[in-house]
Amino acid sequence: MLTHVLRATAAADPVRTVLVVQPGLADLARRLGLGPVPSMVAVVQDPPSGTGDALRLALPEIEDTDLVIVVFSDHPLLDGETVHRLRDSAATSGALVTVLAVPVGGGGYGRLEFDGERRLRRIVERKDDDPENRAGPFTANSGMMALDARWARSAVRRLTPSPMTGEYYLTELVEIAIRERGATDRPWPVSVVEGHPRIALGVNDRIELAAADASMRQLIRERLMRDGVTMVNPETVFVDADVEIGPDTTVFPFSVVSGPTTIGRGCTIGPQAIIRRSRLGDGVRVESSTIEDSSVGQGSDVGPYSHLRSGTVVEPGVHIGNFAEIKNARLDSGVKVGHVSYLGDCEVGAETNIGAGTITANYDGQRKHRTEIGPGAFIGSDTILRAPVRIGAGARTGAGSVVTKDVAAGATVVGIPARQIRSSSPSPDSGTAEKED
Repeated sequence: MLTHVLRATAAADPVRTVLVVQPGLADLARRLGLGPVPSMVAVVQDPPSGTGDALRLALPEIEDTDLVIVVFSDHPLLDGETVHRLRDSAATSGALVTVLAVPVGGGGYGRLEFDGERRLRRIVERKDDDPENRAGPFTANSGMMALDARWARSAVRRLTPSPMTGEYYLTELVEIAIRERGATDRPWPVSVVEGHPRIALGVNDRIELAAADASMRQLIRERLMRDGVTMVNPETVFVDADVEIGPDTTVFPFSVVSGPTTIGRGCTIGPQAIIRRSRLGDGVRVESSTIEDSSVGQGSDVGPYSHLRSGTVVEPGVHIGNFAEIKNARLDSGVKVGHVSYLGDCEVGAETNIGAGTITANYDGQRKHRTEIGPGAFIGSDTILRAPVRIGAGARTGAGSVVTKDVAAGATVVGIPARQIRSSSPSPDSGTAEKED
């Protein structure tokens, strides 16, 4: 949720971001994989004493700023366009407080009450409100706002604890601003920016988390389809926000794409494809297979029922058929891996054919070892390549071979353990193809 909110606030081009966290989460940015970000700092709120207290703790970290935007990490549907408008409105209106409001049809939100000149006078909480004022649609408080930073530094010291909870609330800043500046000739000290109702959807439990997730994924699907991606039965397709998919790509049902992932133009994804943190070129087909932390070149195809694991690089024009597992491997252009093979920790040269049932035996019980297969090789069905081993360019292995030693370029080996029966060059003393005794 925090990552989505940070992505939204980036639209405001902040000079500094302060995360107010509970004890034990001072390293939250690192846990999220954000790494050390010079413009981001975390402060610990202990004990948790309300949103107003959170602002009080954050302000010393941003002493050199003129405008402060306060958002909530449990509102993941906040979008960059809304944050941008909130910033611009606050910067041009001269208001001390700019409230981010949403139109709603009911619920427990605080209701914004305006005077005859459409100026915000106060925020009325549900427990203090007349039910008749909530009988129809009304403008509600999202809780998020932009503040004049210089004024806020002094105003937070005038917040008073709630008699019900003992916490300090941001909403009291609206009353403080009107009380202190509302009777002057200045512009009205409080302004309002309206956003889509979905941005007020806060997450307090797993049910609300599921609702927010469903709403977010629908927005992502709509954005991609408007950009030219075809989705068949789109409600069965799940795509993360940090996924890019090129136009004229078709995504079939029950496919899951999580990011960061990039998929090119004219691809066919699914049905039942799972793609995580990977890059796919144009014209790639992935059917009922899993690809994670890998790249697949233009015009290649994968599946059905194959698995590309971390570190795999597939060059253009590669065919990976059914029931293949490939890990930390590089497959050069034109390689064919038709059926039921395991290729781990290896390099496979261009135009090589991998026969059904081929296995690179890469693990000796303690360490992993690499296999190198040269271009144009032909690996027969059920071959076991015991790493470390090198197969030369154009070499061949017979069906069922167990290769334990390097194979020269152009040579043919068969058997258990594999023995050379033919080479590509004539014997220097016989003029005939070399044969092993």
